[in-house]
Amino acid sequence: MATKIEATFSRISEYIRDAESILITGHVDPDGDLIGSQLALWRYISSLKKKVAVINEGRIPGKYDFLPCIDHYTEISEYKGDGKFDLAIVVECPSRGRCGRVASLIGRETRIINIDHHLDNEKYGEIVFHDGDASAVGEMLAEYFLSVEYKIDRDLATLLYVAILTDTGRFRFSSTTRRTMEIAGMLIELGAEPRRISDYIYYSFSEPSLRLVGRIFSGIEFFADGKICLISLDRETLKENQSESSDTEGMAEYTLFGRGVRVGGLLREIDSAQTKVSLRSRDSINVSTLAHKHGGGGHYNASGYIIALPMKEAREKLLEDLQEIVNDSV
Repeated sequence: MATKIEATFSRISEYIRDAESILITGHVDPDGDLIGSQLALWRYISSLKKKVAVINEGRIPGKYDFLPCIDHYTEISEYKGDGKFDLAIVVECPSRGRCGRVASLIGRETRIINIDHHLDNEKYGEIVFHDGDASAVGEMLAEYFLSVEYKIDRDLATLLYVAILTDTGRFRFSSTTRRTMEIAGMLIELGAEPRRISDYIYYSFSEPSLRLVGRIFSGIEFFADGKICLISLDRETLKENQSESSDTEGMAEYTLFGRGVRVGGLLREIDSAQTKVSLRSRDSINVSTLAHKHGGGGHYNASGYIIALPMKEAREKLLEDLQEIVNDSV
């Protein structure tokens, strides 16, 4: 008798086989796990001679330009197709609403495969491939490709390794398990190059991005005896540095660089009435509960949300929330 996961894999393969046109999408503002996983799926589905499109709301950060198949990514504002898909594979997206404007391409008759590892996934879709213990969707897809005996070549190994590397915070987050490292090791054996990949993602800033980092560090703030770190980034700073919002992907990590910091937040001004907050934490501090409180989501030590407040007010509210979290964790 097939196990539950084997049955899920069989149904995923069946849905892909039966579909003529397939949409691969995910959450707004794509990150490394989403991009790597989507492009890995694109390679697999393209090999089956299917019509397939990778479409998200949000531009890809420039540090991922080296990825195989990157030219097959489309930002929703640049999509020129007819918008008709038999099947939508929604990746790393706990709710359909977090697809942003791409949700309009998922029609009433469109079947949905939901692939995710967020604990707050709403289990939508005809097929739900959910593993809250997985470090990244890239880890889950590696298992799927092995199960269906799809050859993982160098390019596919690179995409899956990038997905896992970035969503584990370079294998630092508590979600990193023995299985995570076993799969990462296998992907290295199959052609993923750890140093080359890390150099592109973490050590090859554009000049505007590097200047932006300088601006960020010059305005860094500490509270609660150094346990809380905040970084604020307004639209004018982005404009002055010729940077885009996608250039800030991953910069919330800087809030944990300080010795003794337990929780941090990056505030980015979207417009005069909205602020995006990216949260990071150490050890036992669960920032996902705070993100959920404000309609966002994410992981135990890495989450985020958008709040309908100007950045100054959003900062005051965030500081109040984080002080409460730190006090409760003592």
